[in-house]
Amino acid sequence: MESALKIITPFVTTHSFFIFPEDLNHTGNLFGGKILAEMDLVAARACRRILYGTKCDGAVTACLERVDFKAPAHLGDIIELNATITDLGRTSIKIKVLVYKETPIGETSMICEAYFTFVALRKGKPKAHQCILITPSTQHLN
Repeated sequence: MESALKIITPFVTTHSFFIFPEDLNHTGNLFGGKILAEMDLVAARACRRILYGTKCDGAVTACLERVDFKAPAHLGDIIELNATITDLGRTSIKIKVLVYKETPIGETSMICEAYFTFVALRKGKPKAHQCILITPSTQHLN
């Protein structure tokens, strides 16, 4: 017997870090690989939260769609990442990640964005998560 459906409403999962010297590439900008790893972490955290109370025991990154690096970030900037669930399939979970920088003088701007798709698992195999995403546009459908 499958578990009951779990209703999910949009929420934002956040993560932040300071840029240290070891996070820079050879040109003095935040290394792209570092930001991609941090984006994957915040997306994984958002994914994990919706799987609480389901029969799934985890999820893995299945796809990273187009990444747009809009501006560089530098030593001393604070990076804030925001992950939001945007769509749910039978086993898939799509998450939009937006990345912002805050400079040492307090100026903020978006520097990067991407969509991640995760697949819910049970014992290492894809498992239907039994979650439904309710957004303002779907709440009025009867």
